Amino acid sequence: MTLKQDSRCYTDVCVNGKWFHHDHCTTKAYMLKGGASSVIELAKMPTTEGELIDLLADTF
Repeated sequence: MTLKQDSRCYTDVCVNGKWFHHDHCTTKAYMLKGGASSVIELAKMPTTEGELIDLLADTF
């Protein structure tokens, strides 16, 4: 699925049992832990949900 190139949009995905939040048009993702979220700097701005998952999987 192509990510909408709109900074008002976001995607939440589960990778390896961990939930992540990604604000579109950025290279950052946040691990959702129910408290202070860990910031993950992605290698590039993902354009599809599959690419976002691959970038997160490479990090964890």
